[in-house]
Amino acid sequence: MREEYKGCCMKFSNEELKKYMVDYLIDNSWDCMQIRFLSEDGDDIELDSSEEIETIVLDGTDENLCIMFFDCQTSVFVYNEEIMFIDDNAKGSYTSSDVYGNAVYEGKLREMSHEEMLHLFSEVILCFADATDVSITQSVAPENKYKKYWYYTPHLFTVHVKKKGKSEQISVYENITIVH
Repeated sequence: MREEYKGCCMKFSNEELKKYMVDYLIDNSWDCMQIRFLSEDGDDIELDSSEEIETIVLDGTDENLCIMFFDCQTSVFVYNEEIMFIDDNAKGSYTSSDVYGNAVYEGKLREMSHEEMLHLFSEVILCFADATDVSITQSVAPENKYKKYWYYTPHLFTVHVKKKGKSEQISVYENITIVH
């Protein structure tokens, strides 16, 4: 079932973050002791706080892996790289300098429920478990594969994840391939 969105499509409640993301990560072997929640001011808060969660840090005090929620954009930051999920209706206002050097997801987020979006973000995050380094390469997307925007052109991205002693897997999320 798809939700009808008024305004931006990524206005997640703390309850949704817990139910559809945090619990999912923990159920998939994420160390719950490494998860921290930050307010808009950067203060540590509890998951059940009445204050809105802006950032979830997933590696404790190291802060090499986190996800930030900005209503029209959600970004996964991992080892100084950024994977951007931008509301379909807001993409036209992003410029090439806004997205430069970052992997931008070109899937249709507005066709997803909050549960589906948070599950997608969780699956991406799980690719970075035990990562020691991350790099992103960009290539030209096939002509007419993705909607073109006035201020930036969609690309294909390969995210290379280095891990200690792990076998290599490949996960594909629309135009983003993660080799982990």
